[in-house]
Amino acid sequence: MKAKKEIPAYKRPNVISGRMIGLALSVLTVMGLVIFMGYYTLSAEYFKVNKYGVEGNSHLKDSDIFDLMDVKGKNILSVNAEILARRLSASPWIKTSYIRKELPSSILVKIVEKAPAAVLNDGRALFLIDETGVKLDNIEKPVAGIPVINIEEQYKRAYAEAVRLVNVINKTDALSGKTIEITGMRPEDISLTLNGLLILMGFGDYEKKLSSYFSLKDEIVGRNIAIEYIDLRFANRLIVKPLKKDMKWVKEAI
Repeated sequence: MKAKKEIPAYKRPNVISGRMIGLALSVLTVMGLVIFMGYYTLSAEYFKVNKYGVEGNSHLKDSDIFDLMDVKGKNILSVNAEILARRLSASPWIKTSYIRKELPSSILVKIVEKAPAAVLNDGRALFLIDETGVKLDNIEKPVAGIPVINIEEQYKRAYAEAVRLVNVINKTDALSGKTIEITGMRPEDISLTLNGLLILMGFGDYEKKLSSYFSLKDEIVGRNIAIEYIDLRFANRLIVKPLKKDMKWVKEAI
C-alpha cells in the first residue's frame, strides 16, 4: 500500500489587528504632541531672555556684560551656561564668572574682576595691566598709587621682568601708595624710581633686594646721608652713590 501524503497544516496569514493599529496611532500622536510642545516651548515669548542681573563688577557696565553673553531674546531653555562663561572670558577684565538661569526669562551673573597691577606706558599710550602683564584698558593718565612701567613693547624680556617686580612691589606693604616707575630695555637693566630716588634692581631676586633696601633705608635715615642712587644689582653687594652738592636730595623717598 502506498503511504498517505501528509497534508501541511493551514497557516493563517499575518493580520495586524485594529488594536495594534490604534496603539501605533496613539504613539505617533503622543510623539507629535511632544515635538509640537517642544517646538512651542523653545519658540514661546514666555521663555525669551529679557531680564538680567550682575554682581561683582566695578569696571565693566552691566550692559557690557549682557552684550558679551549675547542672549537677549533667546530662549532661556536653550542657553548653555558654559558657553556664556567662555564668552565672558573674552573680556580681559573678567577673571571668573558664575551664571544662573531663573525661569521663565532671567539670567543672573556673578563675576570676579581682575585688579589692575600697574600702568604700562609703552611710549604711545597708557594701559592698565593685570598681574600677568595683559592689558585691561586704555587710560588717559596714570593712577595714583599704582606703579608705572615705562617700557616699550619691543623689549619683551625686560617687560616680563618689570611685571615680576611689580607683583613683588604690590605685596610689599611698605611700598603701598608710593610713586613708583620702572624702566629698562634689558632684564639686567631693570631699575625703579621710588618717590624720585633711583634704585638699580637688575635681574631677579626682587624680594631679597627690596629687603636689603629697607635695611639700608634705616641706616641712611639714622645717619642723615644724602644719596643719588642705590645699586642692588650685585649679589651680596650694595652700592650707595653719594649725592653731588648741586643735586636735590630726594629725602622723601627714604
